[in-house]
Amino acid sequence: MKITADFHTHTRYSHGTGTVNDNAVNALSLGLRAVAITDHARNHPIVGVKQSKLDAIRQDINAVDKEYRNIKVLMGLEANIISKKGDIDVSEEDAEKLDLLLLGFHLTAYQKSLADYFALPFNGVTRIFFKNSAKQKAVNTQAVIDSVLRNKIDILTHPGFRIDVDYYAVAEACREAGTFMELSSRHRIPDISGLEQALKAGAKFIVNSDAHKPVNVGRCAYALDLIGELGLTDNEVVNISDKPITFRRGLTV
Repeated sequence: MKITADFHTHTRYSHGTGTVNDNAVNALSLGLRAVAITDHARNHPIVGVKQSKLDAIRQDINAVDKEYRNIKVLMGLEANIISKKGDIDVSEEDAEKLDLLLLGFHLTAYQKSLADYFALPFNGVTRIFFKNSAKQKAVNTQAVIDSVLRNKIDILTHPGFRIDVDYYAVAEACREAGTFMELSSRHRIPDISGLEQALKAGAKFIVNSDAHKPVNVGRCAYALDLIGELGLTDNEVVNISDKPITFRRGLTV
């Protein structure tokens, strides 16, 4: 078993080590039919992509996509949750310039207000030492749900990374919205229990590498082993076959 497309990779435009071309070449070497360049959005400290760079990134991606006929190279961003009410750091106007919009929680992302730092980021810090309390878990879960429902998110990346969430409730929201949940090989999350809960709620998954080095593009051994262990098919995981994938924002690959 292997993935047929990798929709979450990073380049030097944020804090990856390779170029768009490097990621595309490595994806081609594995026989992938599509690869997405999804660098961090602007509120990610130091490496977040500024709005002024979006047009240059698009030109780079279009040039590489034109060069290689056997693979589709897509432009995305990995947005950040920046408030407990579900705000994100990519405007709808900027999202219209993308092929895909991903969203994840990142512990160090700049928040919308001082009060918001005492929500998910605070819970993320305490999670380093202890499991989140039931109250913290409820706050985390609602923030993720609101982010998915309020914004047209194609893929929810590494759900439950750094914070505890109710996977069943998050998965229900993703199913309702038409957002795919990511099974992250890089962060090894969700674990088998979280994955089973999400599947019971009817969520659809995508396996991604979250590669920060070109050599890791398409490398998803942990996730594929878990899929095999559970006996999942392309009915549950959409990028382990060549069937077309239609995303929430309307793109079909």
